[in-house]
Amino acid sequence: MRQRDTILIVDDMEINRVILDGLFQEEYHLLEAENGEQALLLLRQYHENIAIMLLDVVMPVMDGYKVLQEMGANGLLDEVPVVVITADNSLEGELRAFDLGASDIIVKPFEPHVVKRRVHNIIELYLHKHNLEDMVEQQAQKLRESNDVLVDALSSVIEYRSLESGQHIKRIRLLTQVLLEEVCRNCPEYGLDKKKIEVIASASALHDIGKIAIEDKILNKPGRLTAEEFEIMKTHTLRGCQILEGLERMSDKGYLEYAYNICRYHHERWDGRGYPDGLYGDAIPICAQAVSIVDAYDALTSDRVYKKAIPHEQAFNMILNGECGCFSSRLLDCFKNVEPQLADLCKRYRDGNVPAPAKLSHHGSVLGVGDGSLSALQLEQMKYFAMLRYVDTTVAEVDFSTGSYHVVYAPDERIKKLFQGECLEAVAECCINDLVVPEEQDNVRRIWKTEIPRFFEEGMLKQSWKYRLKDEHRSEEWYELTLLRVDIEHPRRRKALLLWRHMEPLQPEADSDENRLREDRRVLHNILKGILRCRNDRWFTMIDVDEGFLGYTRQEIKQRFNDCYIEMIRPDDRERMRRELTEQINRGGEYEVEYRVEDRSGRSIWMLDKGRLMYDNEGREYFYSVIIDIDQTKHAQEELRLGLERYKIVMEQTNDIFFEWDIGSDTVVYSINWKAKFGYDPISEQASVRIPKISHLYPEDMAPFGHLIEEIRDGRRYGELEFRVSDSKGRYQWCKLRATTQFDDQGQPCKAVGIVIDINDEKLAAQELKARAERDTLTRLYNKESARQRIEHLLVNREEGEGAALFVIDIDNFKMVNDQYGHMFGDAVLTKIAGQLSRLFRSSDIVSRIGGDEFMALLQGVVNEQRVKSVAGRLIECFERVLEELPKDCCITCSIGIAVCPRDGENFQTLFRRADVALYQAKACGKKQYQIYDQSMEDKAFGQGAGRKATVNTTIESEQNGDMMLNDLLPRAFNILSKSEKMDKAVESVLELLGERLQVSRAYVFENSEDGTCYSNTFEWCARGIRSQKDLLQGCSYAEFSTDYQSCFNESGILYCDDIGQLPGDIQKRLKQRGVKSMLQCAIRDNGVFKGWVGFDDCTSHCLWTISQIEVLSFVSELLSLFLLKQRAQDSAVDLAEDLRTILDHQNSWIYVVDMESHELLFINDKTYRLAPDSRLGMSCHEAFFKNDKPCQRCPMKQVEDKINYTMEVYNPVLKVWSSADASRIHWGGKDACLLCCHDITCYKKAEENSANQ
Repeated sequence: MRQRDTILIVDDMEINRVILDGLFQEEYHLLEAENGEQALLLLRQYHENIAIMLLDVVMPVMDGYKVLQEMGANGLLDEVPVVVITADNSLEGELRAFDLGASDIIVKPFEPHVVKRRVHNIIELYLHKHNLEDMVEQQAQKLRESNDVLVDALSSVIEYRSLESGQHIKRIRLLTQVLLEEVCRNCPEYGLDKKKIEVIASASALHDIGKIAIEDKILNKPGRLTAEEFEIMKTHTLRGCQILEGLERMSDKGYLEYAYNICRYHHERWDGRGYPDGLYGDAIPICAQAVSIVDAYDALTSDRVYKKAIPHEQAFNMILNGECGCFSSRLLDCFKNVEPQLADLCKRYRDGNVPAPAKLSHHGSVLGVGDGSLSALQLEQMKYFAMLRYVDTTVAEVDFSTGSYHVVYAPDERIKKLFQGECLEAVAECCINDLVVPEEQDNVRRIWKTEIPRFFEEGMLKQSWKYRLKDEHRSEEWYELTLLRVDIEHPRRRKALLLWRHMEPLQPEADSDENRLREDRRVLHNILKGILRCRNDRWFTMIDVDEGFLGYTRQEIKQRFNDCYIEMIRPDDRERMRRELTEQINRGGEYEVEYRVEDRSGRSIWMLDKGRLMYDNEGREYFYSVIIDIDQTKHAQEELRLGLERYKIVMEQTNDIFFEWDIGSDTVVYSINWKAKFGYDPISEQASVRIPKISHLYPEDMAPFGHLIEEIRDGRRYGELEFRVSDSKGRYQWCKLRATTQFDDQGQPCKAVGIVIDINDEKLAAQELKARAERDTLTRLYNKESARQRIEHLLVNREEGEGAALFVIDIDNFKMVNDQYGHMFGDAVLTKIAGQLSRLFRSSDIVSRIGGDEFMALLQGVVNEQRVKSVAGRLIECFERVLEELPKDCCITCSIGIAVCPRDGENFQTLFRRADVALYQAKACGKKQYQIYDQSMEDKAFGQGAGRKATVNTTIESEQNGDMMLNDLLPRAFNILSKSEKMDKAVESVLELLGERLQVSRAYVFENSEDGTCYSNTFEWCARGIRSQKDLLQGCSYAEFSTDYQSCFNESGILYCDDIGQLPGDIQKRLKQRGVKSMLQCAIRDNGVFKGWVGFDDCTSHCLWTISQIEVLSFVSELLSLFLLKQRAQDSAVDLAEDLRTILDHQNSWIYVVDMESHELLFINDKTYRLAPDSRLGMSCHEAFFKNDKPCQRCPMKQVEDKINYTMEVYNPVLKVWSSADASRIHWGGKDACLLCCHDITCYKKAEENSANQ
């Protein structure tokens, strides 16, 4: 069982989630949802990790009661307890929540610590419950094993009564399991899985339990049974059911149900001629169908009292040919596939042989695909497509009940293209209007509206109609439409096949057609240089081929290859070519495949084979192909692919996720690394609706995400957003989204493309820096400045009727503790007191240390005098508890001054001054007490002239230097690095800031070479009077050191040395040459690999750095590392892109990239610039190369909108060149673009022209 360490908090009020977060964040991981639908989404994803759900009732989208109903329906309430937290304390509300399955109800407002204890108790109870369930399951498993033993014993008794061996039961069980595993693989409609198969196989042992009630003289009769005796024998099925009905007290009802169905129906047959109930077809349970086949097989192959065993092959054929009754054709196909395993099991478990228990794992997983052999389903599909190719008829599967349809095979492309309507009626009307001749249209509409419905009403199986269709040339052709009913066993279903068959007219002018065909082939040969006609057999036997094909004469082809075209194809392309060819002709008659052949010189050439499957007069299939030389294009593509692949490899090294949002369809496509990073599939459909409301986003980030989506939809060109999203473990990760909008030709936003960047480490580092800057280093409470800012914010934004109370707490006689026991003991006491204060106040309250022995706390919410006094009293008791753990002679107490908002003031300054006056009054009255401010205290304090110095302006002596760095240095460094556009300048600025603030001699960065053997000084700052060392420290080898330099750093990546004399001699020598006396270095690591270091040298003295300074420098170094490593990765990507452009510039082809929407040039290689020097990026391709205002009518780019690539010959009258233009659809700079590689064929064209003129 997985560890349950997560609490799911569901509340639409952020303040409520914050309060509950504060209670549990130290002990549990937290997930949050702001509505019921988001809660269910997270619950389904992480239910194995969630320990409890804290659920509000009143919420938008889906309320808490609906969430409880859904959880109950899905069985999740048994797994995850729910505590309802609501302001409704009515009896009706409580009863409703408990009736729906809530474990507890907590009414708002609540006491935080009471909530915490009750939640802990429920979690412990549920964990105990889950442990008990696991124990029960283990016991149940043992009980099932015992039941199996008893069933085997009972079955053996039956067998021995019928003079059969006990091996029969084992064989039936094993044979049933093997057969059902094959059925599971090929017939998913039966809903079998591994668990069901195991139960059915076990229950099959009871298939003949009813034989125990049959008389021995009938059961063991050696000869043939009489009709009366057979009728008695047939009753064993019903008597077995009566026995099983007596076992209804068995806890495993599923097992008993399978056993009952097998016992009663295993003698039923598919055609309805079985017994006892005469069921037919799939009305017979699948468990009984499987057992009936294997029972017949085992009966035939083993000795029985009335016969001898027959060979396995004979038994196999008898079952397949119906000699043992009619079985399902699907199960018989599965039976054929597993025949070797069944025969092997029968031999191993034959009567008298007791082998070791068989393990069935070698038969393949239940849901797997065996040993690579074809499944029964695949065999049926192959038979189906072979038949379709033979009849060469357009076939569509149609369900007239639902209106669904599917074009299975379409040699006639016109009909296939028209089958694209939203509904069947629309498709029919479209076909009638576009294809049927006008005189026939009313007749065809009558067929669809009247004849077809009557076809089903009258239970007909086949009907045909003939009518005329228009062909491509607007002439008329006769077609026959045939309707074949598919599901004849279910009269209410209306599934059928529609077949359109072209009716061939008489061709009296055959000789004329032959001459025309010969002339057409001559023209085609001159254009394409290769025409081939070959049979559809295993060798692709050539019937006819052009003279000079691939440099061979016709006689050479016959002698060298025996007219086998497959022998001309390269061996490593043959299997792929066969597979692609088969797949394409299964979808229709046409095909287009690429492969390599060897010409007469032995050179390997890439060819494009385009053609169609046809039939001769005897009905034999042959291929009619045109062969096109695409060798140059393939080589250019390969060179380009290698360049693009290098670019892709760099992109795949990053964890960043790319996306594209189609605004019109509201769908998002993501890069494949989303699931690897987050552990679940992203939201793709209805993205703008679901992501801001029902997703894995942190609730607080949902509204900003929705706003960004709306701004992009309204035309915002670029947007950024930082957000949190949960990963596979339910942990929130910080990410940054950057999105750029694309616009259509109307100027409307159509797409948004962008990137999701992992900034979790950076964000956590920044939060840690911020926390360090805001917290007191000793007690971890807020320091005085951050507490003041928070209190001022709360006071300004408090709601009407909401109050607050400010407590100023001073420890009495604390100086005596420091003087008597030392500062370390005093610090321990302060830490103890801070812990007590944190537990006493709620997480939504603000507790801080504002001086050496002074604290401040703001109690917010609905505040009355009774509550204020209660909290103040507990504070006094808190100090008494701390005192109990101190030495007897150590006597400390506390004095408290309190000011209440809004009565005593509505801003921080006023409240603090008056709370300080009340504190003075408590001190004056004897200490160890609290005082609530009133006006009379002002007169006493000022009348005595002894006003206290305002604590708000005091400082903590031990923090003066550390606070300065934490409050100023770290945020400044982070701002410089995050906001600067030039990383080199930013790093230099940060080094200067650190060097001046720490007053060191030198601050620097060293980075390793790519292979890690050398290091170089890449950044340096020097104080005035200190000589730069950067130029002298380039490409230095680690091999010069006797020790591994990396080993000098500790586990935290710190190398601190206040005296370099402590270092190894060779390292010491190096540092002395630079004048270094002491130093501090922090390692740069990338995924744990040492990449260099950030360091600080002091060349004037042996400097002692404090722990606080070291921690600050370590954090800054980590920040520098993050930004530097990111910059280096970006530089590498830029370099790779430049390499790619260099490769393209050196190609001996005109290469350019065009935006598919705007036709703007995005890239032009060097050769293209030389041919067309006036062309520029941003110009349209037709303007730059053809001097046209509009796109070219004949453009290869138009052909790749639906294809990956396309090749055509193009003449440019402006540049006066012929080119073979190869267009490929690619992504370039996040856009859909077309890559055009144009190869100069001008000389070939001129040669052809000269030849034609001669």
